[in-house]
Amino acid sequence: MALEGLKLVQAPKRNSPDPVTQRRLRLVMQVEKQMTLVESHKQGRKPRGRWWSMEPDGKPILAIKYGKVPLELAKGKHAIACDDMDDVIDALHKAKAATLDGAFDAQLTTISAEVRSRFNKGK
Repeated sequence: MALEGLKLVQAPKRNSPDPVTQRRLRLVMQVEKQMTLVESHKQGRKPRGRWWSMEPDGKPILAIKYGKVPLELAKGKHAIACDDMDDVIDALHKAKAATLDGAFDAQLTTISAEVRSRFNKGK
């Protein structure tokens, strides 16, 4: 047998993270993806699925999204006005930190519940 001489043990069961942590990690992964899309945009490519749009004056507007839903960053405000693409990266870093601090937990829970309720309509 190829495993001779090895000490075999039972693998510990991995605990899955709680739903709040899962939602945070999902948003963090999406923020990091947006950072790579910004870098790709800076190299002259036109990435798909980006969270920013360009104003007529050439300045980007960034919306932090969970799924396709923009998060409310302040009362009635769903986007961040940026001066340039470097400013977009800075805003994404701050959004990542805010996510890890739990700033969006209530919104993420609400959005997740709304999405789940759409799947349960036929039951």
